[in-house]
Amino acid sequence: MNRLARLAAVIAPVLGLAALWGMSERTYYEGTDWEVPIQGYDPRDYLRGHYVEFSYDWPGIDEFRDAPPEMLCLEGDAPNLTRVTTDSDKPCAHPIRADASGVYGWDALTRGRLYLGQDRAMELQGELQERGQRGIVTIRQRDDGSFTPISIRFRPLTPEEVAERDAQNTAPFMPPAIMLPESSGNPPPSPQSAP
Repeated sequence: MNRLARLAAVIAPVLGLAALWGMSERTYYEGTDWEVPIQGYDPRDYLRGHYVEFSYDWPGIDEFRDAPPEMLCLEGDAPNLTRVTTDSDKPCAHPIRADASGVYGWDALTRGRLYLGQDRAMELQGELQERGQRGIVTIRQRDDGSFTPISIRFRPLTPEEVAERDAQNTAPFMPPAIMLPESSGNPPPSPQSAP
């Protein structure tokens, strides 16, 4: 009896861990894959492992003006994402929600992190620094609204994307300096000398 109890004490935790691993693996592989453009990549951080941090560049939304939304609705024929909307009043076939308990909390719909193995990280380091390419992250969206970044790839920028990038890099327009009319030749009073 004592021997049987010891055997059960060893086998039960192993079986429990195997069941948890199986459920996690099944959850990882279920869902719909979508390709999402990204920007602002940060190649590897040696202190926290090999990963790429990025900002999602959701089509259909220029920028989140106020607080990031809690939910987005993906539109298009998977994996081709045509646009996203933030209107939670309409029915949505492919919702994604921010996970408040995740790495980025409520900001999870604006920023992401993808873990890479060491070989893949070394391979991507050069591509991350190439200005003529666009990063695309594949996310796996599940029916409950959760999602996981699963891979990254790069493609050349389209002519429209090159024009948009170049327009952002031009110097901002500076208004002309205000000129005071010339008077008696005396310089204008300084703010310190004002009564």
